[in-house]
Amino acid sequence: MNVLITGVAGDIGNGIGRILRDSEFAENIIGCDIHDQHAGRFVFNACELVPRAVDEGYLNALVNLTKKHNVNVIVPTSEPELRFLLKQGISKELDGIPLVMANIEALRIGFDKLETADFLRNHNLPFPWTETVAENDPRKLPCIMKSRFGAGGQDVRIVDNIHTVPPLRELFADYIWQELVGTSEDEYTCGVYRSNRGDTRTIVFRRRLSAGTTSYGVVVVNPLIDQICIDIANALELVGSINVQLRLTSRGPVVFEINPRFSSTVVFRHKLGFEDVIWSISERLNDVLPVYNNKTVPGQKIFRKFEEVIQ
Repeated sequence: MNVLITGVAGDIGNGIGRILRDSEFAENIIGCDIHDQHAGRFVFNACELVPRAVDEGYLNALVNLTKKHNVNVIVPTSEPELRFLLKQGISKELDGIPLVMANIEALRIGFDKLETADFLRNHNLPFPWTETVAENDPRKLPCIMKSRFGAGGQDVRIVDNIHTVPPLRELFADYIWQELVGTSEDEYTCGVYRSNRGDTRTIVFRRRLSAGTTSYGVVVVNPLIDQICIDIANALELVGSINVQLRLTSRGPVVFEINPRFSSTVVFRHKLGFEDVIWSISERLNDVLPVYNNKTVPGQKIFRKFEEVIQ
């Protein structure tokens, strides 16, 4: 089997490549990105250049790569690419080659933070109050201001002075105000996989962020968090893998993000038996869901380390 993975300059694409290489799940692993200044050459059998997703020729470039490398399945990993594919209504296949990605409804809801809050409220799931910056004042200060369509925690700031609201509204009209819930010490990231037949699997880490990614975490077993994740997956009619982020507060878990893609914790999860990359490809190609060999132990710690390569 030959697999094409996009966005391999990023940690998610690179991590998925390492998962497939180390598990020997694929015969050839092809990576692509918009530049070649990354360490993909040490992971993939071949690395290729493609245009940005918003550029003309992006889809044709992917199609050409599938033909050049006789690709059996494509795994898009970067948010710009996934957003572009959503806008184009592409989720199942590209030129006859199966795509591995979450279903359209999960993408539509997860990539719009206002829609996410509305979705959670409409399904009686815990959510932070959320208002548009252009049309409303914050309900309470301090609060969060962030892009409605932002990615990876970018452009997030705490607003604690009512006098800053008017100038912020002028500059960031397409942003949202959102309730500041809990603390960074009470933040959780949850892997959620729902199969073709509706079986849902979860894994939960209490985590610490560094430069926007999980640098440290602890495995947590919390039936209430698990049930919230299952309820979200069912409400989305999820097929595939997503990442739910929440904080534990005095009123219980409060969900503030649904990321409809593989997570930066994807390698951690795989090592602990939560093999959502393998499950996704297996179900997409063969309609077979492998057994969940759960290796987690409550309290088990995960650490991200960096490695230097010189050529």
